[in-house]
Amino acid sequence: MISVRKDVILKELKKKFQILWPLFALLVIGVVLYCERQGIVNKSASAKKTDTAGVLTERTPAVEAKADTAVIVNSGDETSDTLYGEMTLILDGMKVTYDTVEVSHAAEMELDKYNKMVLCITDLDLFGDTIQDIVAWVKSGGALMNMVTYDISSSFRVLRSRLGIIEGGEGYTPVSGFTVEDGFMIGGDKHEYKYDEEYWFSLSVLLDEKAKVYVRESESGMPLLWEYDYGLGSGKFVVINQALTSKAGRGFWVAAFTLMDRVSVYPVINASAFYLDDFPAPVPGGNGEYIEKEYGMDISNFYANVWWKDMLDWEEKYGIVHTGLIIEDYSDIVESPFPRTESVERFRFFGNMLLNNGGELGFHGYNHMPLCFENFDYKGLYDSYKLWKSEDEMRAAIDELKGFSTELFEGCEFRVYVPPSNILSKEGRDLLVSELPELRAIASTYLPGDCVYEQEFGIADDGIIETPRITSGAIMDEYTYLIAFSELNFHYVQSHFIHPDDALDEDRGAALGWHVMSQNLENYLSYIYESAPNIENVTGSGMADAVENYSLITLKRHPTLTGGQILDIGGFNGKASFMMRVNNGEISDIEGAEYEQITGNLYLLTAYDSHVEISVR
Repeated sequence: MISVRKDVILKELKKKFQILWPLFALLVIGVVLYCERQGIVNKSASAKKTDTAGVLTERTPAVEAKADTAVIVNSGDETSDTLYGEMTLILDGMKVTYDTVEVSHAAEMELDKYNKMVLCITDLDLFGDTIQDIVAWVKSGGALMNMVTYDISSSFRVLRSRLGIIEGGEGYTPVSGFTVEDGFMIGGDKHEYKYDEEYWFSLSVLLDEKAKVYVRESESGMPLLWEYDYGLGSGKFVVINQALTSKAGRGFWVAAFTLMDRVSVYPVINASAFYLDDFPAPVPGGNGEYIEKEYGMDISNFYANVWWKDMLDWEEKYGIVHTGLIIEDYSDIVESPFPRTESVERFRFFGNMLLNNGGELGFHGYNHMPLCFENFDYKGLYDSYKLWKSEDEMRAAIDELKGFSTELFEGCEFRVYVPPSNILSKEGRDLLVSELPELRAIASTYLPGDCVYEQEFGIADDGIIETPRITSGAIMDEYTYLIAFSELNFHYVQSHFIHPDDALDEDRGAALGWHVMSQNLENYLSYIYESAPNIENVTGSGMADAVENYSLITLKRHPTLTGGQILDIGGFNGKASFMMRVNNGEISDIEGAEYEQITGNLYLLTAYDSHVEISVR
């Protein structure tokens, strides 16, 4: 009886809270406005934000390293070219110096120059007789890694026993997903990863018990990634037995590459950012069908009482600092004049609360019309979007958004731009850079798609920092986890965005109801912060700082006779993050840096000096 009475009381209190909250919100708005007039409210976007930028104003000179890795490619072959493009991007990101070798010229290689080799080919017959020289090179201490499943060829049949295969290798088996051995990869023991279709084919093999298997097919247990020692020294084969060739495979390739050295160290971004698109923005009028059904309230009250409360709860629980992207108006106007929005109370309330919680405000648009002229092809996918007729009209809309936002949030610097629907033309991008001199970063999307402005992490030629958002929404399907997993293991970065109106759009999960959608997000956040508990929470411009710091680093590695490693860091400005895998032995001492275990033999290393010495025993 007591528990029943408690439930009744809680329900009544909830009803009263929902009734009184709008009055309370208006009171808070009044207090905020009063404080603004008195100069009390802190509206600086960087007041409390966490970032990963260094502390020095000057960077150390760049360093150069000799190539210790040979990348084998068969130019003109579509698969090989795709693999080569991915691998060179990865090695450049890991600051590994390499030589590119055409397989047709492999016989001319000076093998003694290299201690690692990566194959961007699948057919070993392309080596001809040179395959025997490469096997001998591995036996004497080299490390060889392939990128996708080997073709079944005569050379493969000769080589397979040296790869640790004692049976099979004559046929393929479907792969529906995978599991990772505990401690091998970030997030590996937190999730079973699934593909959207059973079409990634792998060789059906039985391995020698001495092979170390790190990744297996989730249903059959078939080995998908293993290493096998060959020879009396440090020689080894690192074998990938699956055909994942998209961005989602990058984490695998990075993890495989780190198996080839006793101690492997590479720089990472080390940042986690969350973006709120269309926030603050005008609130749609009327009732949302699913919101009304689930909560019995209109959209405006849902945003204030439910959605925003969840955002604040996650900030407190996980240390998130949100970046809000302002939309001034939801009209489809693309010609002057661009009238100023007069109802600004909610803008002020939510914007200032976000800022004072350590967040940041950036630009999304005067309205939700992407910055594209009439020559842009939407491919029939965005029929409701209007195209801009001239640069002058586009400039006027940008200036209006800037004037509106600056008037509301005096002293705030708007350094981040997010394109509506992740669509941005080259002309629109050029105009943004010229009209917004304070602009530091553009945050579009990491994944490819029709019409989208796809990005890689880095610094563009015009100085703008490219900070793509990796995942989005509140459905959180299996591919979302797969791509997040991959980027945690490559760049040690997480970047997600949602819209307040996700709960209104069936395509974005509205039919599930916000309770389910918010639980999906809670599960994702739990996955991220259990997998990467020491990742830095940053705003959008904090992400730009981290990407810039990462991009400007150069690295020279000096393996020691005792199996350790010495690092000389170019482009160093006081602090830099690295991932470190210790494959043999244990860390006995590190000078010039601190380290924290993430999982297994994988550590986050934070350098505070441009010269770092890592000792192992």
